[in-house]
Amino acid sequence: MSWTVRLFRSASGILIALAMILPFTGGSLATMVVAPLRKISMLQTWSMYAPDPVRAHSYLSLRAELADGSVVPLAEAIQADTGWTQVLDWQKRREDIWRVIVVGEKQQIHRTWYLRAVCVREDRARGEPPRRIIAERVRRGLTNPAAVLAGKPGLGIVSRSELQTLRCDEWSARAMIAADRARRGLAPPPTPPRRGGAR
Repeated sequence: MSWTVRLFRSASGILIALAMILPFTGGSLATMVVAPLRKISMLQTWSMYAPDPVRAHSYLSLRAELADGSVVPLAEAIQADTGWTQVLDWQKRREDIWRVIVVGEKQQIHRTWYLRAVCVREDRARGEPPRRIIAERVRRGLTNPAAVLAGKPGLGIVSRSELQTLRCDEWSARAMIAADRARRGLAPPPTPPRRGGAR
């Protein structure tokens, strides 16, 4: 390695160290160093290291509308109602992973397939599929750590927003239910009557 490369590297290290230390010394020299650093954004906030931190806990809440018109909460809704402790109800089960994925803002494709699978699950449990599955996001914001230290609760108020509604008689869900029944030696679900438009 040539002496010029060594000199450049040594000088660079010294300059970086000075740029880090001088702003804390005060005085005119510190001001001279800080002003150009601000222009080239060398002074960063903590968001540089965590550009997208979690700011809320969110649960997927599902309800099923049954053939008789009644609406019942499913396992996801029970979790969304009872899972508010100091930590998210998370055991890294397959369903936990999928629920976290599909509750996201931009996950409609994955969420649609998850809801179709719920149609299959509920058909197994009830002997007939629900009419439709209604999905909501249940969300509570995380309180700023300084506010928690001052005595505020760690989680904010509960907010609900509708995500998606899926009919269990749409062709993909119906095909999944028929395939699942065939594996169990059961007859496929009856063909639903034709309706004027999809809901």
